[in-house]
Amino acid sequence: MLLKRKISVGFVILGFILLLSSLIAIFEFITMRKTIGKFVKDDITSINTTRKLLDMADQYNFELLSTMGDSTYTDVNTMPTVGEDDKFLDTLLSIRNSFKTELERETADSIRYAFVVYAHILEEAKGVWNAPKYQTKKDWYFERMYPVYTQLRKYIKDLNLSSQKALRDNSDELSEGFYRSLMPCVVAVGIGIILLFLFNYYLNFYFFNPMVRINRALHNYKLTRKTYDVNIDTGDEVEELNENIKDLVREHKQLTKNQQQ
Repeated sequence: MLLKRKISVGFVILGFILLLSSLIAIFEFITMRKTIGKFVKDDITSINTTRKLLDMADQYNFELLSTMGDSTYTDVNTMPTVGEDDKFLDTLLSIRNSFKTELERETADSIRYAFVVYAHILEEAKGVWNAPKYQTKKDWYFERMYPVYTQLRKYIKDLNLSSQKALRDNSDELSEGFYRSLMPCVVAVGIGIILLFLFNYYLNFYFFNPMVRINRALHNYKLTRKTYDVNIDTGDEVEELNENIKDLVREHKQLTKNQQQ
């Protein structure tokens, strides 16, 4: 059973290498999908949310400007009620936990602070808009409101850029992880090819070549009675088979010699 054991061991080693590399590749794919996939999803959500925040800030500003042109008394009920509107802060806080970098979190806090200031100053518009002169409204807007509004938009754009950068970094890491997860497969294929060549050499050396020599020697003995002189030193069933054939050939030669006498 030695020959069978050798062949079985060869297949077991080859199968173990392929199985191990496959498990490593699967583990890399699963880890990459869970971590990078979540980061990319959070980054896309952050980008979409920052755009929504920018649209909301522009909408508040547009509502304010739409009433500034009136030179007469403006009803306070037509003014934007940012201070009572929690949509902006709720939208910002909904993605607060998805920020992975310290820069994103700091920028989000800056947006929150700037929006509170923006909402507080906007409350002043209700008193300023009662002034009959358009110039009074214009001066207040560009001196008080516009700088805060501009700073708010800047923070939102900075957050958007930070989220886009995080998305690019995660995409690059996804690409690197993809190639890294392919390495075990490439290594497995390479090792598998090497083992196949070694296994082929092993079978030829320990099994096929000895069997060819045994078959050729038996054929020559059958046709020409040439001495069977095959020597095999494999330490397995093939060597045992060769010794048994030698014994049979000697017995056959002895029987033939006795019959001739």
